[in-house]
Amino acid sequence: MTHLQKTLLKVKTTTCAAIMLLACAVGTACANDRVSEAENLVKALITDLEHTSSQAEMTDKDNRQVLDQLVDAYFDVDAITRFSVGRYWRAASDFEKSEYTKLFRLVFLKQANEQFHKLRDLEFKPTTTNTKGDKIILVGGIIHDKSGEFPDVEIFWRIVAQPEKPAKIFDIEVENISMLKTQQDENTTLIRRNAGRFGALIEALQEQLKNQQPN
Repeated sequence: MTHLQKTLLKVKTTTCAAIMLLACAVGTACANDRVSEAENLVKALITDLEHTSSQAEMTDKDNRQVLDQLVDAYFDVDAITRFSVGRYWRAASDFEKSEYTKLFRLVFLKQANEQFHKLRDLEFKPTTTNTKGDKIILVGGIIHDKSGEFPDVEIFWRIVAQPEKPAKIFDIEVENISMLKTQQDENTTLIRRNAGRFGALIEALQEQLKNQQPN
């Protein structure tokens, strides 16, 4: 190999190495940005919840309106709704999808509103954040009950963070138990027990709303 060939090879090798290092640096920066975005999302949600729950003059109607806004702002509502019924979502008719989406949201908001007063005694203490693949970020922490009524609970917020899209909460894991997967298991079991009829789940949600005490 001539001196010129050796020089060209060295230049090519150095250039490739520089490109690889630059790519790694950009990748790490993007990953760090996504992690920061996910952590800030959870922090902002907690701040909004604390602020709202601290206002004693808020009525149940006011709470429901705030919760409705927070759900849209912080949660991936469409993805959560689809996942909550698993493979049965594809088999449902357009009407069934629309009706389930409406009822699922109403039940969720009503249950959240019933527990809203307890937020005054809870605080979130961040612990660690982990990435899972290219899209999922787990923001971990401890839920502490300042009243001492309940023990500390470990919680992970499962965040979907994709390039050029706002980060959104997809699931909440409490003591390593996925709340969304638990809901999916309950929903799909009910549908299976009714010969795969999606309408049975809709009827169950309608009955649940009817039986809940008005706030």
